[in-house]
Amino acid sequence: MTGIIFDLKRFAVHDGGGLRSTLFLKGCPLHCPWCQNPEGMDHKPALWYNPNDCLGCGSCVAVCTEQALSLGERVHVEHSKCTLCGKCEDVCPGSALERMGGTVTAKEAAERLLRDSVFFGADGGVTLSGGEALSQWEFAAEVLSLCKEKGTDTAIETCLLAPRKAVEAMLPVTDHFLIDIKYLDPIIHEKVIGVDNRQILDNYEFLVSQGADVIVRTPLIPGYTATEENIRNIARYIRTVDADTKYELLNFNPLCRSKYTALERDYPVEGRAFSEEEMSGFYKILQEEGILHIIKE
Repeated sequence: MTGIIFDLKRFAVHDGGGLRSTLFLKGCPLHCPWCQNPEGMDHKPALWYNPNDCLGCGSCVAVCTEQALSLGERVHVEHSKCTLCGKCEDVCPGSALERMGGTVTAKEAAERLLRDSVFFGADGGVTLSGGEALSQWEFAAEVLSLCKEKGTDTAIETCLLAPRKAVEAMLPVTDHFLIDIKYLDPIIHEKVIGVDNRQILDNYEFLVSQGADVIVRTPLIPGYTATEENIRNIARYIRTVDADTKYELLNFNPLCRSKYTALERDYPVEGRAFSEEEMSGFYKILQEEGILHIIKE
């Protein structure tokens, strides 16, 4: 079976326990305004342009037979015309253009993930992320199955917006589920992200009922999720589902703004990462709501 991936991060330390290799799968059913990996949202490969590496020479424009590129203050990519022929990549002296996303077999993906297995130790392993890994759940299940055959610890980062059969397929091959609950209110969830969260919460409750190792995570996004009411409501909910739940608050990372510049899109989130004092305030909310296992960065 084949899947479409767009990155592999080696020696990752924030995608599960220990040192890990993290594979990023293309495609996501959500439309989070703050997405850290906007290049992974679309299911198809696409041409990626990095303006910081561009020399403004126009070589890519000259060689493009589809007229998908134009040069002004920067190179503009008309994705509907681009055939991903690779000519522009070949002639670009600054390597500012690259194909984002490629097809691999499950065996190839597993082999890439396991190349650094000697460094995993007792706590590390492999993680599938995205995009949304469950948007290609059959491929994801096969990749993790191959990794588990080698005795490797496995994890998946997921929003859980997927059919139940996808979650069931992941259970026997996944040691740890790192799931996002961004909002508890389904109306707010749909207004901000584009879909309500009932399927997400149902899948979370199913995983808990099956005894899966689950870590709930909420990204703290200024102007969006990072409110006392939202964090308190999520904490109360997960406490009722699982008294021993593990909960992690992910501090805002503003570094993704450069990706939106590359995509010629405005990034709607203003502000910075929260200070240690501000994070302590959020952790206090979790303690007040009876969360026993708070995971801190």
